[in-house]
Amino acid sequence: MFLLSVWNIVLIVLGIIAVVLIILYFLGSKLQTKQANADKAMQQMSMVVSLLVIDKQKLRIKDSGLMKQVQDAIPAYVRWRKFPIVKARVIKANIAGGAQVMSFICDPKVFKIMPVKTEVKVTIAGIYITKLHSAKGVDLSKLK
Repeated sequence: MFLLSVWNIVLIVLGIIAVVLIILYFLGSKLQTKQANADKAMQQMSMVVSLLVIDKQKLRIKDSGLMKQVQDAIPAYVRWRKFPIVKARVIKANIAGGAQVMSFICDPKVFKIMPVKTEVKVTIAGIYITKLHSAKGVDLSKLK
Protein backbone atom coordinates (compact mmCIF):
# COMPACT_ATOMS: atom_id res chain seq x y z
CA MET A 1 0.00 0.00 0.00
CA PHE A 2 1.33 3.40 -0.97
CA LEU A 3 1.07 6.05 1.72
CA LEU A 4 1.81 9.71 1.14
CA SER A 5 3.24 11.74 3.91
CA VAL A 6 1.55 14.93 5.05
CA TRP A 7 4.19 17.05 3.35
CA ASN A 8 3.66 15.35 0.00
CA ILE A 9 -0.09 16.01 0.21
CA VAL A 10 0.51 19.67 1.14
CA LEU A 11 2.91 20.07 -1.82
CA ILE A 12 0.39 18.54 -4.22
CA VAL A 13 -2.40 20.82 -2.98
CA LEU A 14 -0.12 23.89 -3.23
CA GLY A 15 0.84 22.88 -6.77
CA ILE A 16 -2.81 22.58 -7.79
CA ILE A 17 -3.61 25.96 -6.23
CA ALA A 18 -0.65 27.54 -8.07
CA VAL A 19 -1.82 26.13 -11.41
CA VAL A 20 -5.39 27.39 -10.82
CA LEU A 21 -4.11 30.88 -9.89
CA ILE A 22 -1.96 31.05 -13.03
CA ILE A 23 -4.92 30.05 -15.21
CA LEU A 24 -7.14 32.63 -13.52
CA TYR A 25 -4.50 35.34 -14.02
CA PHE A 26 -4.33 34.75 -17.77
CA LEU A 27 -8.11 34.50 -18.13
CA GLY A 28 -8.52 37.73 -16.16
CA SER A 29 -6.05 39.64 -18.31
CA LYS A 30 -7.76 38.36 -21.45
CA LEU A 31 -11.17 39.49 -20.15
CA GLN A 32 -9.74 42.90 -19.18
CA THR A 33 -8.53 43.56 -22.72
CA LYS A 34 -11.87 42.40 -24.09
CA GLN A 35 -13.70 44.80 -21.74
CA ALA A 36 -11.38 47.68 -22.71
CA ASN A 37 -12.10 47.07 -26.40
CA ALA A 38 -15.86 46.99 -25.74
CA ASP A 39 -15.64 50.27 -23.79
CA LYS A 40 -13.71 51.89 -26.64
CA ALA A 41 -16.32 50.76 -29.17
CA MET A 42 -19.09 52.05 -26.89
CA GLN A 43 -17.44 55.49 -26.69
CA GLN A 44 -17.06 55.70 -30.47
CA MET A 45 -20.77 55.12 -31.10
CA SER A 46 -22.08 57.31 -28.29
CA MET A 47 -23.91 60.63 -28.61
CA VAL A 48 -25.25 63.28 -26.23
CA VAL A 49 -29.05 63.49 -26.10
CA SER A 50 -31.65 65.41 -24.10
CA LEU A 51 -34.28 63.19 -22.50
CA LEU A 52 -37.41 63.78 -20.47
CA VAL A 53 -37.36 60.89 -17.99
CA ILE A 54 -40.86 59.46 -17.57
CA ASP A 55 -40.18 56.45 -15.37
CA LYS A 56 -37.33 54.32 -14.06
CA GLN A 57 -37.60 50.77 -12.75
CA LYS A 58 -35.64 47.57 -12.40
CA LEU A 59 -37.38 45.13 -14.73
CA ARG A 60 -36.75 41.86 -16.49
CA ILE A 61 -36.01 42.21 -20.19
CA LYS A 62 -39.32 40.63 -21.27
CA ASP A 63 -41.25 43.19 -19.18
CA SER A 64 -39.12 46.21 -20.10
CA GLY A 65 -40.76 47.34 -23.32
CA LEU A 66 -37.54 47.04 -25.33
CA MET A 67 -37.76 46.08 -28.98
CA LYS A 68 -38.09 42.37 -29.80
CA GLN A 69 -34.71 42.36 -31.62
CA VAL A 70 -33.00 43.67 -28.49
CA GLN A 71 -34.71 41.08 -26.31
CA ASP A 72 -33.60 38.29 -28.64
CA ALA A 73 -30.00 39.57 -28.74
CA ILE A 74 -29.57 39.29 -24.96
CA PRO A 75 -27.99 35.98 -23.92
CA ALA A 76 -30.32 33.44 -22.33
CA TYR A 77 -28.31 33.18 -19.13
CA VAL A 78 -29.01 36.84 -18.20
CA ARG A 79 -32.63 37.15 -19.35
CA TRP A 80 -33.95 36.31 -15.87
CA ARG A 81 -31.98 39.18 -14.25
CA LYS A 82 -33.53 42.56 -13.60
CA PHE A 83 -32.01 45.49 -15.49
CA PRO A 84 -32.24 49.22 -14.69
CA ILE A 85 -34.70 50.43 -17.34
CA VAL A 86 -35.45 54.11 -17.98
CA LYS A 87 -38.49 55.08 -20.04
CA ALA A 88 -37.91 58.52 -21.53
CA ARG A 89 -39.00 60.85 -24.30
CA VAL A 90 -36.13 61.74 -26.61
CA ILE A 91 -36.24 65.53 -27.01
CA LYS A 92 -33.14 66.70 -28.81
CA ALA A 93 -31.24 64.22 -30.95
CA ASN A 94 -30.40 63.39 -34.51
CA ILE A 95 -33.10 60.71 -34.60
CA ALA A 96 -35.54 60.59 -37.48
CA GLY A 97 -39.17 60.99 -36.52
CA GLY A 98 -38.74 63.66 -33.87
CA ALA A 99 -39.57 63.21 -30.19
CA GLN A 100 -40.50 59.66 -29.26
CA VAL A 101 -40.88 57.59 -26.10
CA MET A 102 -38.23 54.87 -25.78
CA SER A 103 -36.97 52.45 -23.18
CA PHE A 104 -33.26 52.53 -22.37
CA ILE A 105 -31.01 50.25 -20.35
CA CYS A 106 -29.12 52.41 -17.87
CA ASP A 107 -25.74 52.14 -16.18
CA PRO A 108 -26.33 51.21 -12.50
CA LYS A 109 -24.36 54.22 -11.18
CA VAL A 110 -26.35 56.61 -13.35
CA PHE A 111 -29.64 54.85 -12.52
CA LYS A 112 -29.23 55.56 -8.79
CA ILE A 113 -29.17 59.36 -9.24
CA MET A 114 -31.33 59.70 -12.37
CA PRO A 115 -34.24 62.04 -11.52
CA VAL A 116 -37.77 61.16 -12.65
CA LYS A 117 -40.03 63.63 -14.53
CA THR A 118 -37.05 65.87 -15.26
CA GLU A 119 -35.23 66.84 -18.43
CA VAL A 120 -31.68 65.48 -18.40
CA LYS A 121 -28.76 65.50 -20.78
CA VAL A 122 -27.18 62.04 -21.13
CA THR A 123 -24.75 60.12 -23.28
CA ILE A 124 -26.28 57.12 -24.99
CA ALA A 125 -24.71 54.33 -27.00
CA GLY A 126 -27.48 52.57 -28.86
CA ILE A 127 -30.09 51.93 -26.16
CA TYR A 128 -27.63 52.09 -23.24
CA ILE A 129 -27.37 55.24 -21.08
CA THR A 130 -23.71 55.51 -20.12
CA LYS A 131 -23.32 58.95 -18.55
CA LEU A 132 -25.42 61.71 -17.01
CA HIS A 133 -24.22 65.19 -18.00
CA SER A 134 -26.73 67.56 -16.45
CA ALA A 135 -29.98 67.52 -14.56
CA LYS A 136 -31.72 69.98 -12.26
CA GLY A 137 -31.29 69.22 -8.58
CA VAL A 138 -28.81 66.34 -8.99
CA ASP A 139 -25.30 66.27 -7.54
CA LEU A 140 -23.16 64.76 -10.31
CA SER A 141 -20.17 64.33 -8.00
CA LYS A 142 -21.76 61.06 -6.82
CA LEU A 143 -20.85 59.46 -10.16
CA LYS A 144 -17.11 59.84 -9.70
